[in-house]
Amino acid sequence: MKIGDELIGKTFKVTEEKLVAFERVIWHRVANVHSDKEVAKKVGMSKTIASGQNQLAFLHHLMESNFGDGWVRGGKIAARWVCPVYIGDEITPCAKVKNLSELDGKRVAEMEIWCTNQGGVKTALGMAQAYIQ
Repeated sequence: MKIGDELIGKTFKVTEEKLVAFERVIWHRVANVHSDKEVAKKVGMSKTIASGQNQLAFLHHLMESNFGDGWVRGGKIAARWVCPVYIGDEITPCAKVKNLSELDGKRVAEMEIWCTNQGGVKTALGMAQAYIQ
């Protein structure tokens, strides 16, 4: 791994079934704009939108797939959501190595992270770091 390397993750298709299931499993919440199209319509949205936690799960998958225990046992992430993700969108998590350093005797990759939709629009932006195994 070297500075400038890019990681491109699996593309995830966002479906209504997956959004509803994710909301129920993760949050145990009542119907909301993330899980119920009628609630979304009541607040002026044309359809449900994915929660930020949903995109975070895609980014987590990218990090764990590339760093394994180096992610699970020391990874850090900070992200913000910059564009809504809707049912039918296809979201791809990505990262670019910005710096390599050492922490507690272990190599660390510091990365810029983002998600893009099928049109190439960035939907999430942030930074992550993980130990390199």
